[in-house]
Amino acid sequence: MARRLTHRQLGALSKSIKALYQIRQLDDFPRQVFRAVTSLVPCDYVAYNEFGPDGLLRLLHCEPELPAASTNFLLSLGEQFTQEHPGVEYVTRTGSTEPLKITDFTTQRKWQRTTLYNEFFHPLECEYQIGFASPVPSGQIGLGFNCALRDYTEDDRRLLELLRPHITQAHANAQAFTRIGDALHALGAACVVVESDGRIACATGRALPWVRKYFGLTREPTHIPPEIRYWLLKPAGIQRIAQPLELLHESGRLTVRLARRDGCAAATLVLEETDDTTAIARLAPAGMTSREAEILLWLTRGKSTAEIAVILRCKPATVSKHLEHIYQKLGVESRNAAATAALEMLRAAQGGESTSIAAKPADAPSSDI
Repeated sequence: MARRLTHRQLGALSKSIKALYQIRQLDDFPRQVFRAVTSLVPCDYVAYNEFGPDGLLRLLHCEPELPAASTNFLLSLGEQFTQEHPGVEYVTRTGSTEPLKITDFTTQRKWQRTTLYNEFFHPLECEYQIGFASPVPSGQIGLGFNCALRDYTEDDRRLLELLRPHITQAHANAQAFTRIGDALHALGAACVVVESDGRIACATGRALPWVRKYFGLTREPTHIPPEIRYWLLKPAGIQRIAQPLELLHESGRLTVRLARRDGCAAATLVLEETDDTTAIARLAPAGMTSREAEILLWLTRGKSTAEIAVILRCKPATVSKHLEHIYQKLGVESRNAAATAALEMLRAAQGGESTSIAAKPADAPSSDI
């Protein structure tokens, strides 16, 4: 009867599985897999291999990095590598996915007589190895753990057997995220996927540069800023949709929208930047000063006098005085009429097309000037 794994071993396994499911990009998959699994079993070298449907080695990635001579030798073997490595030959022939040691097939002494051992494993001081294969749509992933001082135990085998299906699923997840990210990049969309703890799982387009710019960060963030986390907490229920979050930076405006929320965990945000300089210039023919045009633009977005004052960092009374001048120049008597006139001017300036920066003016009492 096999003995039970210890709490420490199960804790290390849980930590490795959690790290695997945080991988989002295929390009970074091998390196992130190493980070996730190297503390699980003892090893001096970890090898990540990808084999095509024909069993040929297509990708070799090791940590620590192999000497160039060792890499070139291994890649030059082609089919011979599959034939000479007893574990790889067995997996290729049977499709087995169980963790296997070289000593499952031959004695250590016989293994040390092979060309593969003497030309590749011995110079690296890799005396013992355990590994497994996981099927993926493009072939198989092979993960090999190499140790100089001792052979691998049955506990090591059991831990890797429990880990193996999660490697397969993590690869499928990373492939899906990569494809979605590539599609969003092609569309020019700027999106951020946020985990429940605020960690940024993945981002596309100019999303992260915009977050840096509008929140005054000195480096690319790994977590969303507290302001966005607070904004995400504001909706009382999952079914409620958060109002867009708007941020200002000089003449630009960043709009953050909640596209999707998965329960109380991950959220997908869509970011859009608008340059207000052009819109403000289009209102100038009406005889507006730059500040009046700026206030009128925010009026078209449904902002109240108090909100405009906060955005422009001035007093509500100052905004009201500007609104009086705006009404006179446009020949109107209310907020809604001024907003409607401004929207017509913007559409006319764009050749009759609707403007993406303008929103339906909010209904507000005309006395709020």
